[in-house]
Amino acid sequence: MNPLHPLILTFTLALLFTSQAEQTPRQSMKQGLKNLQTGNHTNAINHLQKTLPTFPQLGAYNLGSAHFQNGDYEQAAQQFQEALRSQDLTLQANAYFNRGNALLAQTTTLTGLEQITTAIALAFEALEHYQQAILLQPDALDAKQNYERAARLRLSLEFKRGKWSFDQAESLLTQKKAKQARTHYQTAQQQFTKILHEIQPNHPESTQLLPRTQERLAMLEQALADARADLTQALRLIQDYQYALAANILIHQSDQRDYAFDLDPQLKTRYDQTLQKNQQVLDIVNQLLNQLNTAK
Repeated sequence: MNPLHPLILTFTLALLFTSQAEQTPRQSMKQGLKNLQTGNHTNAINHLQKTLPTFPQLGAYNLGSAHFQNGDYEQAAQQFQEALRSQDLTLQANAYFNRGNALLAQTTTLTGLEQITTAIALAFEALEHYQQAILLQPDALDAKQNYERAARLRLSLEFKRGKWSFDQAESLLTQKKAKQARTHYQTAQQQFTKILHEIQPNHPESTQLLPRTQERLAMLEQALADARADLTQALRLIQDYQYALAANILIHQSDQRDYAFDLDPQLKTRYDQTLQKNQQVLDIVNQLLNQLNTAK
């Protein structure tokens, strides 16, 4: 199975005596394939397009080859998909293989980090098409080689997405943007877990980064729990008239406290309100003490 090898129609002698109207698609096929071989892709596409009504699957296959060589991988993939409707198993096998090639080629145009998810989906779909091609033609070495290539690309893209999310989270954490950081850590955790459970159990980079990601997530959850516990303790101290001790807890500053406030803005509001009320009580107490001292 040669990659992107156009399939040429063979005709019996009886077809030579058909009407001129029926010869037009054959002539278009012949001319289109000739243009394809000489690299005239635009003319090849124009001629092969005319063959679709008469030869829908074979025409689509060769048209897909023309679009592929012209660099229009998305249109090529669509045409190879149409060719899969053929009952000819050889044509099916080639269509599966070349649709896989077209899907894989599309990933090369998706270079932005925001396009990683789309590229991963295309690589995964290419894997499935190569599998189908291998099932139809078990000895097809090119399909097996491209399957391995697609598998490596998928792994690379999956890890790239996870690593990017982890790096984003680390950067956001230094800015005290804990809520956004947590979202990225969660995405990174999902990616590294997916790689280790579904793709490559011993992937070294994912094995290294997954525990670090989990530690960060656990730290953020602990920071939130500690901040809530501190507020509860401060409220109890206020009930016991230990306003100064409560104030010390409420005004305590740390990175973990900042993380907690970003994760739960309402918690920060409760802190501020409690601290304000507690300070008002402290001011009243201090005024009373000063009056008592003055009276003495």
